[in-house]
Amino acid sequence: MAWTVKCLTVATALALLAPAAAPVRADLGPLEPIADLHRAVRESLGLPEPLIVRLLEQGAPHEHLPVIGFLARELAQPPEVIFDLHRSGVSFLDISLRFGRGPEIFYVPFAADPGPPYGKAWGYYKKTPRARWSSIRLTDVDVVNFVNVRVCHDHYGVGYDRIVAQRRKGKGFADVHRALALETGKHGHAKGVKGKEAGKGGAKGKETAKGGAKGKETGKGKKKGGAPGKGGGKG
Repeated sequence: MAWTVKCLTVATALALLAPAAAPVRADLGPLEPIADLHRAVRESLGLPEPLIVRLLEQGAPHEHLPVIGFLARELAQPPEVIFDLHRSGVSFLDISLRFGRGPEIFYVPFAADPGPPYGKAWGYYKKTPRARWSSIRLTDVDVVNFVNVRVCHDHYGVGYDRIVAQRRKGKGFADVHRALALETGKHGHAKGVKGKEAGKGGAKGKETAKGGAKGKETGKGKKKGGAPGKGGGKG
């Protein structure tokens, strides 16, 4: 009986340890697009990952991260200040006005009418003389759309029309980041996997080269070994 209990205890312990010992999956699944969005925010707007995590824990939506980072940079304010003001009920536009900027910082120079969801707000800029842009009223949705387009444009180096085309397919900004990251090679995770595979290929190539070198050395040895034999025959 004691032996049986010991066996069960060991089996249970191994079962509990098995998940920890299992290899970590490289694919992040549904989190992969979010990872690309976070990477763009870090690299383009300078928001460190710990801060991104804190903002998310406090309730910031993922698509608001570019706006928070953008306003922090444009208004020379800490990201936490932008987030706290917005969480308290101040719109993104009013936050910019509070610190001396206005709708002009959200303008996106589309070559032509981009259509929904940008067309209506973009029309305000086209119909209003630049000297009166301060009178334009943008909703938070407008600001989120414009800023995310600008961040995608700046980070991936693609035209605004390509970003709009992705949005017309019904993709959210996380999926747009994913698509553009893969298109432009800025999808760090996939790039890393390819790099590892290339490294493996290089290692195999080196091993093959070493094998070839050893073969040559063996061949030389055989030739050297055969020479005395010939000499002996002559003697």
